[in-house]
Amino acid sequence: MTATSQGLALKVQNLTRRFGGVTALRDVNLDVQPGQRHAVIGPNGAGKSTLFRVISGEYPPSEGTVTLGGRPVGGLPPEKVAGLGVARSFQTSSLFTEDRVLDNVLLAVMAHTPARRGLWRPLAGQRALVRQAEEALERMGLQDSAHLSAGALSHGEKRQLELAMVLAQAPRLLLLDEPLAGLSAHEREHVMNLILKLPRDLTTVLIEHDLAFCLKFADLVTVLSNGEPLATGTPDQIRADEAVQAVYVGSALERHGRAVAADTGQPAVLTVQGLSAGYGSASALEDVSLEVRPGEVVAVLGRNGMGKTTLLTTLMGWRRPTAGTVRLGGQDATGQRPQALAARGLALVPQGRRMLHELTVEEELRLAARNRPGKWTLERVYATFPRLRERRASLSTTLSGGEQQMVAIGRALLQNPTVLLLDEPTEGLSPLMVSVVRDVLLTLRGSGETILLAEQNLDLALAVADRVYVLDHGAVSFGGDAAHLADDRALMRSLMGV
Repeated sequence: MTATSQGLALKVQNLTRRFGGVTALRDVNLDVQPGQRHAVIGPNGAGKSTLFRVISGEYPPSEGTVTLGGRPVGGLPPEKVAGLGVARSFQTSSLFTEDRVLDNVLLAVMAHTPARRGLWRPLAGQRALVRQAEEALERMGLQDSAHLSAGALSHGEKRQLELAMVLAQAPRLLLLDEPLAGLSAHEREHVMNLILKLPRDLTTVLIEHDLAFCLKFADLVTVLSNGEPLATGTPDQIRADEAVQAVYVGSALERHGRAVAADTGQPAVLTVQGLSAGYGSASALEDVSLEVRPGEVVAVLGRNGMGKTTLLTTLMGWRRPTAGTVRLGGQDATGQRPQALAARGLALVPQGRRMLHELTVEEELRLAARNRPGKWTLERVYATFPRLRERRASLSTTLSGGEQQMVAIGRALLQNPTVLLLDEPTEGLSPLMVSVVRDVLLTLRGSGETILLAEQNLDLALAVADRVYVLDHGAVSFGGDAAHLADDRALMRSLMGV
């Protein structure tokens, strides 16, 4: 393989990026020296991928500067930034799946040579470039798969192919965006070892939700939270930073115990056994088992990318499981369509709220309430969310994030569900609105609703939950009493901390 040129210095100064009225990044600074390995971590919505898109030229900065090797590049198009020696991998594999593995790498190599202007010439004739591509494949352990179609590879092998494609370009700055996402345990170990063996003179910036790997790989780590820099330091300094730990495991927790506990003697209303699911060849859930009993609030915890949303969307029928069973009310519900599951008593409040365009608040709620009589009526929803009564004639898309979350919860309640699935209800909300959502969940718990809550905000989840399950890379790493986990800070830190 052609030797990598000396690493390229990256400097980001006072970077801000806005999308309309939303600020995704605010006053971010990075100083990555040639040959340095730098990790960028943070919870969901922290701005990590937006940062990569600005550096690679997909988005121009709203304010601030980006320089590569001392040259300002903010606002340059991606192809110009790439021409300076920047290569990037993506969260989702993007390959020519019908072409050979070797041809995928060869095309990546040609993109940075004059040969890209002669694509009508047979690739086999580009001997020097073919050798360069073959060396990249050998480095990634794919030499025996060179003549297979890229689509025939496993998900882990596709990640290896992407690494081969970027390394074959002899980059000076490598941006790795979640290279371990969706890998099985065996694949993850293999790809981690390949990344650890990257040339030490190659400047590398890594985004990854596997914090243990980030801290093992990186010389320096920057933590983002809500689009703003929280801390930068060595891995040991980041581990010891209390503000960083608070982002991942919360601060002092206020438990809201029940006056009367849920009746744990009743049979489970929702039972999951050995559930596995994924996205194409990428694994997202592996052998997950849990149960929810009537009147319980059960929280599914885990850092971003650990499988929480996949679990809820699979339970709701939006994604078919690859293994395992789901039982609802004692009856098999595995792989049923969302309409059938809704009729049987499941309701999902999706991540991102998903308001319906051109409908008012009341129109959305009335649409949800059609043909689903029960204890939850439009009047009861308005009594639970007085703000929605005030805004009922407003278009739902014009509401604040917290108000939209109230609409989303109200829509689900009007289906009078047996089990309410809530996916990250506090995502993107202000601390004040998080408190409002907490109070709503406590109200629902007090009225006897059965809730399965997927949440990254530990303070909220442990304040309202009876029991918890923790997901780590799509598998259950802990299941037990919420009060026990809330009281055991060492256990919580080992499960979800930095």
